[in-house]
Amino acid sequence: MQPIKNFIHSTVFKIAALMFSVSFLAIVSMFTTVFMSDGAQFDAQAVNVAGSLRMQTYRIHSVMQDSPSDIETINQLVDEFDLTLNTGVLVNQQALWDNGDIAKHHTIVANNWNEQVKPLIQTNLASPSISNTSSLEVFNKLVEDIELLVVAYQKYAEINIANIRLVQSLALFSTLILIAIAMMIVHRHIEQPLSKLTSVARQIGQGDFTARAEETGKGELALLARTINKMSGSLYRSKSQLEEQIKRKTRKLTRSNQSLELLFQVSRRLNEVEPGSVDFQPLLNKLADVTGVKDLDLCIMTAQGTSPYEHLMSSEKTIPDKCQQQLCHDCTEHDSLAPSVNGQMKYQLNIGDQHYGVLVVSLDEGSILEDWQHQLFEAIAEQVANGLSMKHQNEQRRRIALMNERTVIARELHDSLAQALSYLKIQVTRLQRLQQKESAQEQIDQVIDELKNGLGAAYSELRELLTTFRLKLDGQGIKAALEQTISQLQNRSDDFSFTLNYHVSNVPFTPQEEIHLLQIAREATQNAFYHSQGSNIEIGITSNSLSEVILTVKDNGIGIPEDPNKLNHYGLAIMKERSRNLDGELSVKRNDERGTTVMFSFIPEYARTLEVKSKSA
Repeated sequence: MQPIKNFIHSTVFKIAALMFSVSFLAIVSMFTTVFMSDGAQFDAQAVNVAGSLRMQTYRIHSVMQDSPSDIETINQLVDEFDLTLNTGVLVNQQALWDNGDIAKHHTIVANNWNEQVKPLIQTNLASPSISNTSSLEVFNKLVEDIELLVVAYQKYAEINIANIRLVQSLALFSTLILIAIAMMIVHRHIEQPLSKLTSVARQIGQGDFTARAEETGKGELALLARTINKMSGSLYRSKSQLEEQIKRKTRKLTRSNQSLELLFQVSRRLNEVEPGSVDFQPLLNKLADVTGVKDLDLCIMTAQGTSPYEHLMSSEKTIPDKCQQQLCHDCTEHDSLAPSVNGQMKYQLNIGDQHYGVLVVSLDEGSILEDWQHQLFEAIAEQVANGLSMKHQNEQRRRIALMNERTVIARELHDSLAQALSYLKIQVTRLQRLQQKESAQEQIDQVIDELKNGLGAAYSELRELLTTFRLKLDGQGIKAALEQTISQLQNRSDDFSFTLNYHVSNVPFTPQEEIHLLQIAREATQNAFYHSQGSNIEIGITSNSLSEVILTVKDNGIGIPEDPNKLNHYGLAIMKERSRNLDGELSVKRNDERGTTVMFSFIPEYARTLEVKSKSA
């Protein structure tokens, strides 16, 4: 039953029913008109035939008056009248059965003809002496009856035409009413729902998924409306969910961007300036804004300390007395992350075994940290700890560098001035003994000359040491420092020409390697300048396929003596000491022709590291 009900309420059934109604009405009206036209097709002929009876009557009467002896003609006319009256359309006409007036008048005419007129004609043919007046009355009476019969046929024909016109008018009126009803039904049940569905579809196509179609009815359009509403609702929910996901993703990306920006600011500030001079208060305030946690405390302490030396807060609040007295032992427990106690999370500033303080996060009652907040606090704590650790390591390196520099200064003084002063002390003691023994003035003058020479040499050595201690690389590298040294020596004398061949620009020297290599090159260059008595000095720093760095200082002077280990040759001892610090080899030899060549070679630290890695791999 349900499929039948659905089919009855369907749009297809409504359209089919309307088309069938209009078609059925048209067919019925056409069949009725055809049937009625078929019944009236002989009406005009009957009127004509009935009218011809009057003419025949007049002809018979005329022949009887004019030619009474022409019996044959009169009999022929009488036979024609009988034939017309009793056979043909007047007898077969359906009107005789349908209309009482026609049948009555036909009977009257037939009776009048058979009983009055026809006997009169027979009598007149037999006795021509019958009065014309009496025959004329009989014929006139027949004509009157025939006239009434013609009128009856004419009325019957008019009635048929009127009926046909009435049927056609009713069919036309019914058709118009049915068409109007069909148009109303189409407008109400098809055109309006389709228009609304089209409008809803257009709104959905433009992105408005809140549009709804009317679901009244049980036809296809109602089913389509329900389907569109269901689809629109699903699309609206999907769109809302997607928009909400986009908003959540946007908020998450915004938080991530702010977190990365904050981490970048912390890292940049810790790298740009010394961690000890960084103002962590703006960073702490920024961290509170990004995470939404307003109550943050940052306690900073030294690696060896047990209480913080600085306490920063992101919000104004009353500090406990124990924090004012720097007795924050509870806040500086050496755990990586203390559990949440009374709404507080503690993130320790730890690097290995070194502890630099704690970041305390105080939460509102009932609130918990999200994963991204927890990760950001951990990252900030790690960044701050790294910065403070870098500060501690830098301070340690400065201390070590300072101690190394003091050691270098002490060694330089010991290798130069200390020995010179020891020699002068010996000469003074010798001079005192000569004076006590009242030795010859010649011996005393010889000792005094040696004292003068020793003082001069000690003064020269002091100047060289001062120049060495004032040496600065200033980030320009060994090449620039050597060029500066050559420029200084060139200004002292125009007798020398210098040639510098520097081909190790791509070698990453450590600061210690740069200092020792520069000092060896400078010491060898100065020795050649002061003692070679030549005119040209060539300085070369190159590297070979074995990753060795080779320094050569060559002059064209008189050459180094065979036994250089005597007084005033402390520079050679200093160069040997520096070469040992770099695990290198130093050689000083006379050239075949003339002059001296100082050669020093060593393997830089980066090459040793690569060699160790390749062997371990």
